[in-house]
Amino acid sequence: MKLFGTDGIRFVVVPEKAKGEEEIIYSPELIYKIALASSRVLRKGKYALVWDTRRSSFSIASIFAGVLSSLGYDVILGGVLPTPSVSAIVLSLGLDGGFSISASHNPPHFNGIKFFRKDGFKADRELEEKIEKSFLLQNSDLDLKLADLSFNPELAKNTYKGLVLSFFREKFLSGVKVVLDCSNGSTYLVAPQILEELGAKVKKIGCEPNGENINVGVGSEEPARALSEEGDFKIIFDGDGDRVLIGDSEGNLFDGDHILSLLALFMSKEGTLKWGVVGTILSNSALEIFVRNLGLNFERVEVGDRNIAYRMKDLGANLGGEESGHIILSDILPTGDGIISALKVLQYVIKSGKDIKELVIKKFYQAKGKIPVSRRKSLDSDEFRDIRKIEDEVKRYGGRVVIRYSGTEPVLRVMVEHEDKVIAEKYKDILVYELSKIFERN
Repeated sequence: MKLFGTDGIRFVVVPEKAKGEEEIIYSPELIYKIALASSRVLRKGKYALVWDTRRSSFSIASIFAGVLSSLGYDVILGGVLPTPSVSAIVLSLGLDGGFSISASHNPPHFNGIKFFRKDGFKADRELEEKIEKSFLLQNSDLDLKLADLSFNPELAKNTYKGLVLSFFREKFLSGVKVVLDCSNGSTYLVAPQILEELGAKVKKIGCEPNGENINVGVGSEEPARALSEEGDFKIIFDGDGDRVLIGDSEGNLFDGDHILSLLALFMSKEGTLKWGVVGTILSNSALEIFVRNLGLNFERVEVGDRNIAYRMKDLGANLGGEESGHIILSDILPTGDGIISALKVLQYVIKSGKDIKELVIKKFYQAKGKIPVSRRKSLDSDEFRDIRKIEDEVKRYGGRVVIRYSGTEPVLRVMVEHEDKVIAEKYKDILVYELSKIFERN
């Protein structure tokens, strides 16, 4: 059984909504076993745990923290806070690690657990493999003892807020009208407070979570409502606040590739950018060209902000991210933080006196599709030889194709990039059709 995906452990809380044979189904016993497995790998010490607004999150947090506490771990329950707050809390308080209960941008019937190390990084693959191995070798020979849980949301929130605010000039957003879309998720309390303390006039949407509406009709998965509102800027988060999209006063939307180009431009001018930019296989080619034209380096890794963060560490880079809105500014935190990224964008745009659209790249067109899959097949097998021929044809036309399994849901994703929208859409449709036929076979 494979526990970990692109970003921690992900599982389905409502069994009848499971779509693939490889999807993990939630049960209290599952969380109990994950906690036991973690206890055999993680050193005893002090950890932080936060969660998002899903109906299932507090129950999962209680079971997970309860098991660890009964085994001698000191777990601070930090309440509803963004996933990247764990990194900030761990680093600020000198903890041994931390956890976030969230399924990020996924619908409400998903949930998950993300692990953080004492250096603020998300768990590396070696740590994940040790936990998976421990999970598969379960035994009940454990000395569980009754233990108190430490519930301290004010400490967690104030620690996170304090770190974020320390990097920005007081009241630098005075008079700025910001539409803030928190996706009915884990930023809904702390993000408005931070923006208002910095002087912004905040209009809140997606700030009324009911346990069933995270990422529903709002947020980075559905940004139309925020973009239609009046405001100087629109800041749009996903469910756990590690991604952000930015909108301008005219309703234009800017994604992670746009944001990276803007940050690279200003950080290079300031002389604060180190090495260059780390992107992913999905990063727009226009971003790579832009960065290299600045005289900087650019490198692609597999999708996922964890992969970006570790490669940045290896290269000594301090800027990286992906189109989805994960942006890592590692001089502040070694993980994607939507609030910090948005504030840095606003800081530079306001200082420039220009509109965002004047400061970002013009992207090549990317046509995207996906195919539901109940069971994965090797993309390198002979069954996909005709698909590879289509990919080669796209390359001859000056385009690019990425076909990959999602690490968070049971789908195969297809992306075709080309300067010409018609060509990109044409080949995306062909690939989706041909791939669907392959997966319809037994």
